[in-house]
Amino acid sequence: MSCAVCGAARARSKLRTGGVEILECASCGLAFWRSPSGHRPETVYDAAYFAGTSADHGYDDYGNLERSLRRTFARRLSRMPIPAAGSRLLDVGAAYGFALVEARRAGWVAVGLEISADAARRARRLNPGRLVIANAAAVPCAGDSFDAVTLWDVLEHLPEPHAALAEIARILRPGGRLVLTTGDVGSLAARLSGSRWHLYTIPEHLFFYTRKSLRMLLEAHGFRVESLRAEGSTYTLGYLMERLRKTLLRRSSPTRTRWPGSELRVPVNLFDIVTARAVLGERG
Repeated sequence: MSCAVCGAARARSKLRTGGVEILECASCGLAFWRSPSGHRPETVYDAAYFAGTSADHGYDDYGNLERSLRRTFARRLSRMPIPAAGSRLLDVGAAYGFALVEARRAGWVAVGLEISADAARRARRLNPGRLVIANAAAVPCAGDSFDAVTLWDVLEHLPEPHAALAEIARILRPGGRLVLTTGDVGSLAARLSGSRWHLYTIPEHLFFYTRKSLRMLLEAHGFRVESLRAEGSTYTLGYLMERLRKTLLRRSSPTRTRWPGSELRVPVNLFDIVTARAVLGERG
């Protein structure tokens, strides 16, 4: 099995988590697992993924995270250059459309791409006419049609990273910006957590990037990486407890528990989620 980023054929066993073996590319450090034959990632993202108490994957209630997620997205977008009038932004993996709302507030003409029909229905309530159901590896947009593309915690879900990045490079104008966040499997938090790292969530997370593998992927498609930084996010206390239950304890919950203080929003930075900011170069 060759590495999905650098193509190297040397992979070694890294660890086992939840009965699944995680492999590691000996060249770029990309970690991944062998999905079963016939595995279709898009089938993972049904209504239960966004509102289900299973310990296997997804969220107890993604909609309940709106306020904290929008605060995080607003902060991330504020670190991008102020858009000129009419500048277009595509948010890949838009989920319920919270980032699209904040992108519009920041001055972008924002459109979302989402593979889940269930999530797209919710997103369209907040963003009428601004949501396309499609695969990131086949974006139904003309070339050079966007000034910026964002992927907030999406890259690790994509089964064909090179195909997705090729599409992003195609639809971005030269000089356009790509900003994305993804887990850093080479971080101290990931290494200390071992098999209990909170981002080893299978089957939705297919790849676990190192900074080296992420930079290689971006540069392979003509992007100049401006920065790779660990930036914090805002979460509710209830969501942090949910992550503890699902990733460390691996327990389902019969109900969506609410308790005093669960809506309290707190800033968190374990330095294991990296933000990549890159600019597309001129086409050869």
